[in-house]
Amino acid sequence: MLNAYLILILLLIVILCNNHFKKNKGIIYILFAIITLFIKVIGETFPISYFDHNSLILRLVLIYPLINFLIAPFILLYIESVLKRSCALNAYFLLFVPFLFFLINFIPYFFLPVDEKVQIYTQANYTSAQSYFIWFSFPVLRTINDIYNPLLGMISIIYLFRVLFRNKEKLSKKSYLNLLQLSIILIVNFFTLRFLDYFNFKGENISPEIIGIIPMILPLSVLVLPNFVYDSTISSDLNFYFKLMNRLSGNDENKDSFKNELILESSRIMNYLNEEKPYLSRGFSIHDIAIELDIPQKKVTECFTKVIKISFPRIRNQLRVDYAIGMFRNNSQLKISIEGISSESGFNNRATFYKAFREVTNTTPIEWIKQNCDYTIEEELE
Repeated sequence: MLNAYLILILLLIVILCNNHFKKNKGIIYILFAIITLFIKVIGETFPISYFDHNSLILRLVLIYPLINFLIAPFILLYIESVLKRSCALNAYFLLFVPFLFFLINFIPYFFLPVDEKVQIYTQANYTSAQSYFIWFSFPVLRTINDIYNPLLGMISIIYLFRVLFRNKEKLSKKSYLNLLQLSIILIVNFFTLRFLDYFNFKGENISPEIIGIIPMILPLSVLVLPNFVYDSTISSDLNFYFKLMNRLSGNDENKDSFKNELILESSRIMNYLNEEKPYLSRGFSIHDIAIELDIPQKKVTECFTKVIKISFPRIRNQLRVDYAIGMFRNNSQLKISIEGISSESGFNNRATFYKAFREVTNTTPIEWIKQNCDYTIEEELE
């Protein structure tokens, strides 16, 4: 059964790394958090004898109270990597101070034979145990863990909800949903750990049926959120369209991995434009696409010229005009001025809006409203 758990966790790690690493290297922090949390769960769920035939897992479980200090810092680092698009530790290095402190405390323990480590791990009153630690013995460390980790876990969840509440308008839709789904995963696993702590505190044995379920909660709580796991931002329909158009245009010589990569990145760009609507920001530029999707700006330009085959300014104006037309269809012109609609659509002023609108529709906004809407307005064109 343990091998099945390990295979599932490894599969989850591979999928997450494969789908996230190129876009956000901060996913490494979540991978470490999953590994450390899994070690904690199996360490608190199964007796130490359960790992006799797997020396690596046994060695990790024997120091899981130390590893516990890494879970919350890794989660907080991932949240910051989504917010700031950086994997730098910065001030968050301080979160690792407790781990480093107890790591030093464990130095003599690390040099013990495995059999002796097992004795110390299983016998809280092992008479000579104190001599194998610099400051604190194993029972003291477990007591500190019982207080420190739930407290830091609760702080992490509160901080995450605070981030979601305060940054809802600033975060992209994808980033917001990723953090929202992460909060669900954290809450599920937080209460799973509290459930384990309750039984350990009571000194009660957990039934075999529950033991079989508990280690599965961690991977399943992640896998039931496919948008988080796969970070699906590529439209297969767009991939097919771009490949078809490039074949029809006769530009298919040398259609190797570079061309396919451009097609994939073009799909991401168009999906980003359609889903996130970043063009509604007045200062939106091709540089913003490069930053948001972590694609070199030169490659973004190549996507527009070689695959999408529409210049960035033209497609930006097209999308803005389409958005304004959608507002007209909802009779927004009865509530706000044409200038207000042009501003909400991302145009700097009314003049640029009229010019772009005429280029796209061969008519002015007022004329379009008169021809297509039930309610019309009168407004000077100049």
